[in-house]
Amino acid sequence: MPYELTWEPRGVYRRYVGDVTIAERRESFDRICADPRFDDLRYSITDYLGTASYEMNERATAEIAALHVGPLRTNPRIVIAAVATDERIIAAIRHFISLQFTAQPYRIFASVEAARAWIAGEEPGFAPQRRLAP
Repeated sequence: MPYELTWEPRGVYRRYVGDVTIAERRESFDRICADPRFDDLRYSITDYLGTASYEMNERATAEIAALHVGPLRTNPRIVIAAVATDERIIAAIRHFISLQFTAQPYRIFASVEAARAWIAGEEPGFAPQRRLAP
């Protein structure tokens, strides 16, 4: 599977790896929104650093952006961080943001650490960290 979801105490960390299709992006989004933990999310981090290729087009980006409207009205407390260095992916994310389907803070970072630091600043007293395996 070209993505992994890691549920953390107050958020979800999604990591794309290898070749990622539009259908797989949609599947990962649907899995997050359908999970019972969605209502308690305070952040979402999507890590694109491991992608080899990333299928995208403006229509699919607009469709996925529109799909965010309902879930983010259900849980408007989520802040969204993307971790990417590939200029094509960054351009697609900027296009997504420009469509203004979401009012939530959404930022792009070059590292997961920078994304987590920003999230911690968005919610004072909160430092998102990966849940350690038991």
